[in-house]
Amino acid sequence: MFKTTIGAALLWIVVGMLLMGLVVWTTMPGMMLIQHRSARNFDETVAAIGDAVKKKQDWKVLTVNDFQKSIRDAGHGDLKKVGSVALCNPRLASRILGEDSNKRVTALMPIEIGVYEDQSGQVYVSELNIGLMGKMFGGTIAEVMGGAAAKDVRDIIAAAIQK
Repeated sequence: MFKTTIGAALLWIVVGMLLMGLVVWTTMPGMMLIQHRSARNFDETVAAIGDAVKKKQDWKVLTVNDFQKSIRDAGHGDLKKVGSVALCNPRLASRILGEDSNKRVTALMPIEIGVYEDQSGQVYVSELNIGLMGKMFGGTIAEVMGGAAAKDVRDIIAAAIQK
């Protein structure tokens, strides 16, 4: 009887872990990548992101990436408009990168905001949920990415997608 109870408990623990893994596997993409519909056309949206960045303290646009052009120039077809805007806040970045243990997050830097047009002509802005991502790391990364950086990026995107 005791062995049966332990066996059943272990079985339910494994089943629970598998179900939790399935829930995480299916929900994480929607939680990590957030898509916003823009009321502007592609070029207006990219320009509005740049304008909104200028209004935020210490934020800078590092580059505007034109994926459509890069893909076309490499001879791999012609896409609708698609690109990204790379942003950096040196003050916030220095807080994270000042600690050696945090330098691994350079793979997530700079912050990129994606802008693309779908087949119907609707423009979208996509972002990595840096607030959630930061919380997964804890410490200074969670404080910076989950706090000021996440709020500023949300504000930038909100300003850029509205006319």
